Amino acid sequence: MLPYSTPQWLEAVGKNYKANPDNQNKTFKGMNIFLSFRVLADPKLGIDKDIYFSLHLEDGALQDDSKLISQAVAEEKSDFVLGATPQAWKKVIRKQQGFVSAFMTNKIKLDKGLAPRILSLASKSGAVIEPFFKVDTEWPDDMSPERLEQYRAELKSIREKLKI
Repeated sequence: MLPYSTPQWLEAVGKNYKANPDNQNKTFKGMNIFLSFRVLADPKLGIDKDIYFSLHLEDGALQDDSKLISQAVAEEKSDFVLGATPQAWKKVIRKQQGFVSAFMTNKIKLDKGLAPRILSLASKSGAVIEPFFKVDTEWPDDMSPERLEQYRAELKSIREKLKI
């Protein structure tokens, strides 16, 4: 299991994306987009500060800067920034709630970008979620209190190392 919203977790997501040739050659062919996700801080889940990570595609190919990023980078480079609580993201990633439903009920908020444009991409949301869904994820709300403290320390160390 890989802990949620860590570099290892995002690396696994990237491998899953690249493992499906339809992503680059069909589903996202020709698509150029820098999409950032914001996981809202929730100290009771070990997330003391918002986490930002990106999904950057050029002609459907996943780019190397699809990783954990700073808020400043997300705001500068992103076509869209989508923000939600860890629990809301978990429901979408685990396919317990669809992206469009979560967006329309304000569980996921558009922090940057135009709502009509993000909704025009909604038909691809399942393909975006699939690489996340396939990762065996260790979710903060499923962690023991001891593990949660380790996770909090891991996130702090990651932030310091990456200067985010």
